[in-house]
Amino acid sequence: MVGLRHRFESRAGDVTVLDGVDLHLDAGDHAALVGASGVGKTTLLSVLGGLESPQEGTVRVDDHDLAGMSRGELATFRRETVGFVFQHFGLLEALTAAENVELAGSLAGAAAGPRRRRAAELLEAVGLVDRARHRPLELSGGERQRLAIARALMNRPRLVLADEPTGNLDERSSTLVMGLLESLPAGHGCTLVVVTHDATIAARARRCFRLSGGRAIEEAIPV
Repeated sequence: MVGLRHRFESRAGDVTVLDGVDLHLDAGDHAALVGASGVGKTTLLSVLGGLESPQEGTVRVDDHDLAGMSRGELATFRRETVGFVFQHFGLLEALTAAENVELAGSLAGAAAGPRRRRAAELLEAVGLVDRARHRPLELSGGERQRLAIARALMNRPRLVLADEPTGNLDERSSTLVMGLLESLPAGHGCTLVVVTHDATIAARARRCFRLSGGRAIEEAIPV
């Protein structure tokens, strides 16, 4: 990511939240994005994940140049390359846990048999194999977030983006969820980026970037 600029229109005029952000992550990195509310952390994550097109600058993920992609190409990029984990889970309440995970594979065109096997493997990996037929409202907050991680991994993403993934969880659930997320770079070969307000969680990352004044500044991780 080089020279990323992003602005929003408001009644008071244009508001620039990202003003020349330069950010380079290596494959397998685990990075934290920190900063005050409103500095553009979620916007940066949205651009990196293809939810929003870059307004100015260059954004590359593997061999994908996001600035040059159409809406359809960005949708394909999101399905095949990115896994999202949100603070509010983003699960479909009408579907069971297994169906929520399978849906990601279905949208990517995976055949029924392989996607069911993949979903079962992931539910076992996140400790929810005995909750496969439960719907999200029948699960605890920690279980729902672990389910969201399983769904994010369905299509073997190269990049996992987590936006305040422990914001609605108690301490025990937060520890379990972060343990799962932190195992992804080594266990699944993907790059992990976590937006957080929690200094303890940020300190567990390999790299930490603070957003301030529209820029991303790398900080040393406390030992």
